[in-house]
Amino acid sequence: MLKSIYRVDFIYEGQHYAGSLERNKQDNSETRQYLLTNIDLNIPNGTILMLTNKDNVEMPWMIYYLENIKASGYNRYIVLKMTHILRWTARDGSEQESYAYMYGQEDNMLKNEIRSRSRMDTIYEENLKLSFFVLPANGNLKIDDYFVIGEKPLQEYYRVTGYDIQSTPGVEFVSVDPIYEFDLSAPPEKTEEDNDEDTSGLMEV
Repeated sequence: MLKSIYRVDFIYEGQHYAGSLERNKQDNSETRQYLLTNIDLNIPNGTILMLTNKDNVEMPWMIYYLENIKASGYNRYIVLKMTHILRWTARDGSEQESYAYMYGQEDNMLKNEIRSRSRMDTIYEENLKLSFFVLPANGNLKIDDYFVIGEKPLQEYYRVTGYDIQSTPGVEFVSVDPIYEFDLSAPPEKTEEDNDEDTSGLMEV
């Protein structure tokens, strides 16, 4: 791997490592690739690594899972290139952020991957009418949470409709619906001049 033309250097738990980021022949988009590492390096599913691509651009990649290749002399991880940063407010009021990969109705790459290796008890079901995010497992993301991706004026807004943290340990699959931007500003406070009819609708909202 040190002499590989696909060599990448990365940091994991404060230590520097070398690996080889190689193309998956079934994925021409270079979204899902192989990361070869020393056999003694064990990286949990859902770990985000910052890897530098062939154009010398650093990109976030998530460890999807480790393929079991006996007597290979190295670890071969399936890694997924993160495409978005999700931002949302958790139920406890804390601001949350996570890297994620988004795919929609026309993207069968992950659907086929999940089906090919899912256990009999998996609860993840593909719904072609929804869009999905794949991200590191996060206990702070719940159904009906609202999050934002992108920067203004090109922001998009989504509501969480379901999630699965069982199919692939360490990885979370989140189904979402696109929605309009929420007005998260505080409602105006009632003054002495206001009567109940003036503020009743605001209080109900």
